[in-house]
Amino acid sequence: MARSALKFDNATYAALLGAARDADTAHPHDNPAFLDAFLAHAWKAAHRIYGAQTYLRFMAQAGVARRPSAGTVQKAIVRARAIYETPVMPSFGALPSAGGGVWAQQLEQNLARAMTMLDAMPESHNAVGNGVTDVADAMRRVQHLERENLELRARLAQMTVAAAYAREALGETLTVFAPHAVQQAGSLGRHGV
Repeated sequence: MARSALKFDNATYAALLGAARDADTAHPHDNPAFLDAFLAHAWKAAHRIYGAQTYLRFMAQAGVARRPSAGTVQKAIVRARAIYETPVMPSFGALPSAGGGVWAQQLEQNLARAMTMLDAMPESHNAVGNGVTDVADAMRRVQHLERENLELRARLAQMTVAAAYAREALGETLTVFAPHAVQQAGSLGRHGV
C-alpha cells in the first residue's frame, strides 16, 4: 500500500510555501544557506522535519527556480534534525582535528545516504496497511539510527580521550626509561658482554 500523501491545513501550507520563497530571496546564490533557512522556517511552521522529496516538492510548488539535488537537501535535513530533533550529546572531549573531521564527514554522508534510501524505500506490506503506521514506523527507525549515531559519536570521543592519555603515558615512559636503556646498552657494550 502506498504511503498516504501529507496533508496540511491552509495556513501551514501557505507558511511552507512562503518559507521556500523567503529563503530563496534571502540566499539567491548559496544552496546550503538557502536550505538551512528554508528548513528553519519550515520547522517553525510545521514543527516537524520531512523528507527530501517533500521539500523539493514545496520548492517547485512555491515557484523556486533552483533545484538542489536530493543529496544536498538530505544534508540540510541532517543538519536541521541535529538542531531541532536530536538531543544534545554530552561532551567527552574534543574530537581529533584531522581524523575526527574526516570521520564526522563520512558519518554525515552515510546518514544522508541512508535517509535518502528510507525516503525512496517501497512501502512495507504490514497487516494494518495504514500509511500513518508506515510513517510512524519509519520515524521510529530513523530515531533509532540517530540514537545509535549519538552513541557512536560518544564512544569515539571517549576512545579519542583514552588514546590521548595512552599516548601521553607512553611518551612519559619513553622519556624516563629511554636514557637508562641507552646508558645500560652502552655499558654492556664496553664490558664485552
